[in-house]
Amino acid sequence: MSSILEQFDLRAFLQQHARDVFNTMASLEVQPAPGPNGLATEERITGVVGLGGENITGAVYLHMPIGLAEQITRQMLGMEPADPLEESAVNDVTGELTNMLAGGLKSALCDRGLVCAVSTPTIIRGSSYEIEVLPDVQRNLLDLTASGQPLQVEVHLKEG
Repeated sequence: MSSILEQFDLRAFLQQHARDVFNTMASLEVQPAPGPNGLATEERITGVVGLGGENITGAVYLHMPIGLAEQITRQMLGMEPADPLEESAVNDVTGELTNMLAGGLKSALCDRGLVCAVSTPTIIRGSSYEIEVLPDVQRNLLDLTASGQPLQVEVHLKEG
């Protein structure tokens, strides 16, 4: 018998959901990247939101270069490019975007009988960090582009 996750086209869902979130929140068009985008070598920001329930656990990660996160923050807050920008504002916007991505996934999982809740967002900044996948965890990584810059949506899920 196949699991609920095996029957769910998570990749297609994430691509469409990421497009919807970035278009709605930042009027930004997000497209699939032609291949791996090498984001791991850049100074970047990562938003993390955990998912947990009786039959499902995991996390949603949103990885972006700092410059793209700043651009999106200015767009969402109605700021001009020359306006000073606080690091906390970039963190808040990155956390909110990650929360929206995780919230949509939570709803899709709940619709399929995998009831779960989401955590509050956490922010990571730097250039030399990796997200390691635990054993028996399904990893989905979407390489995307927005405004000519790379971004990634990464989801780790474990059913059972």
